[in-house]
Amino acid sequence: MDIWSGEDDDGAGAEGFAGELFLQLAERGWLVVEPEVGRRVIAELRATLEAVRGRVRLAEMSRRLRETAGDRLVPEVDQAVVDSVFAEQITAGRWEQALVELPKYIEAFRRAAGLPEQA
Repeated sequence: MDIWSGEDDDGAGAEGFAGELFLQLAERGWLVVEPEVGRRVIAELRATLEAVRGRVRLAEMSRRLRETAGDRLVPEVDQAVVDSVFAEQITAGRWEQALVELPKYIEAFRRAAGLPEQA
C-alpha cells in the first residue's frame, strides 16, 4: 500500500490507513520503539479507538431514533440527530474503517515495543 496516495496495491488496508503496513514493518523488525514509547502510543491509540466506538454508537443510535420517532422528535433532539447523521455522511464510513484499522496499529506498536499481548 502506498501510504502517501492511499492506493491499495497489495490488498492491504484501506485508503488513508496503513494498519497492514505497520504490522508488516513491526513483524519484519523495521518498526522498533522503546517499550515506554510503545505503551504511551498504545494507550493513546486505545483512547482513540474508544472515542471512535462512541462516535459509531452515537451515529447508529441517531439513525435508529430518527427512523423510530420520525417527525415526533423535539427540536433539540432532532438537531442532535441531524448533526450526527451529517457528520457520518461527511466521514463516509471512515469511522467504521477506523474500528478495523486502529487495532492493527495497536498490535503493530505492541510488537514494535516487544510488549506482551496484554500490553
